[in-house]
Amino acid sequence: MSAYEIVNFTDSVNTLIEGQLILVDKHIAQVLKCVATSPTLCATLSETVKTMSYAVEFSRARVTWTRSDGTVECSLKLPGDRNRLFTFVVCLLTEVDTGKRNLLDFLKEYYNAGNNDLSYQRFAEDVLKPFRQAGEALLSVPGADGPDFRNLEQAEQFFHAERIYIATADVNAILDEMEAIRQIAVRTHLPQNADFEYNAASEYLVNALYLKNPKIISLAFLAYKYVAAGYPETAQHVQAIADILARTF
Repeated sequence: MSAYEIVNFTDSVNTLIEGQLILVDKHIAQVLKCVATSPTLCATLSETVKTMSYAVEFSRARVTWTRSDGTVECSLKLPGDRNRLFTFVVCLLTEVDTGKRNLLDFLKEYYNAGNNDLSYQRFAEDVLKPFRQAGEALLSVPGADGPDFRNLEQAEQFFHAERIYIATADVNAILDEMEAIRQIAVRTHLPQNADFEYNAASEYLVNALYLKNPKIISLAFLAYKYVAAGYPETAQHVQAIADILARTF
C-alpha cells in the first residue's frame, strides 16, 4: 500500500481526536471516507464482518456496575483482537455518522467525565487512539510489530510538540527580514535552481511560523538559512531572524 494511505488515515483520525466537539460530524465523515477509499482497510472490514456481529460485539463490550449510592455506571471494553477492534469502531462511527446513535448521549452513558468536552477526551483516549493504532498496524508493512510501524511512531513522537506563542510583532519582524532577503535575491543573478530552492524554503518557513510547532520551525529555518546564505549581504537579516526565534523558543 502507498505511504499516502497510512498518512491520510492517521491525519484524519488525529483531526478527529484533536478537533472540537462541534465539528465531530465532519471529522467522523472524513475518517470513514479514508477507510472507504483504502483497499487494505476495506478488505479487513469485509473479512472481519464475516465472523463478527457488531450487535453481539457491542453487547459483549458493554460493562456495567452499581455504585455504592445505587447508581449504575457503564463503560465499553474494546475487543482485544486488532481486526475486531478496528471493525467495531468503524461500525460505531458509522452509527454516529448516520444518526442512528447520538454521540452526546453515548458519551454521557459510557465516558461521562462531568462535561461534554472532558467526556469526549476520554472517548478519544480509550477508543479513538486504539483505533488509530489498529488502522496504522493494518496499513503498515510488515505489521504492527515490524520496524516500519515502530519507526512511524518514533517519527510522530519526534515531530510532535506543543504549539508555541509567537507575538504578531515578532512574526511581522521576521517577515520584514525575509522580504529584505527576497529583494536581494531578486537583484542577484544565480542559477534558476537557486531561485527555486529559495522560494521553496521561504514558503516552508512562513507556513511553519503559522503552524507554531517549534520543531518544524527550526527545521524550516535551517533550510532557509542555508539557501539565503547563497545570496550576498543577507547575513545580518538571517541573524536578525535567528535572534527573534531564539527569544521565542
